[in-house]
Amino acid sequence: MVLVTAALLSCLTTPPTQARYVMPVDGYATYQPQKSCSTTDKPGTVALGQWLSARGGAHGGTLRSCRAGGRSEHKDGRAFDWTLDATSIDDEATARAFITEAFADDELGDTDALARRMGIMYVIWNDKIYSAWDGFEPRNYLNGSCRSRKTCSKTLRHRDHMHISLSKAGAMAQTSWYVERAAVS
Repeated sequence: MVLVTAALLSCLTTPPTQARYVMPVDGYATYQPQKSCSTTDKPGTVALGQWLSARGGAHGGTLRSCRAGGRSEHKDGRAFDWTLDATSIDDEATARAFITEAFADDELGDTDALARRMGIMYVIWNDKIYSAWDGFEPRNYLNGSCRSRKTCSKTLRHRDHMHISLSKAGAMAQTSWYVERAAVS
């Protein structure tokens, strides 16, 4: 009993771990499909693309032509492709490190904390989709223009790049990750 009481007192008198962020973690992004077209990248998309490319891989592009078919957050500057090869041990490790970091709990116990702070709406990589509205749980992914994985190109399977789509707030650098980075700069 004395040990339990001492442990409880220690917890109550020990200051909490210093959090990396001052702002609270953002909520999970809802699906916000592309509805308009833009000819310029959004500032959050650019910042996140640069941050990831500094870790390896390359920035594979953001904008798509407004004339291209279908909906895509690329068309309004809210998505980018991070060039990584799923068959490369180094690129797979780089992708896995980001996925692990983005979808980890923070020191305060907030789930998927970094992804939420970045305003990530969804990630597609190596036949899997990680969407905010599903709590970033990995789900099998097959592009709508493919009948099967066998007949689908590595690009449509997202095996030669990681696709990252941002919420409107994330793309405009209005979520906590961008705001706090700007405050430190």
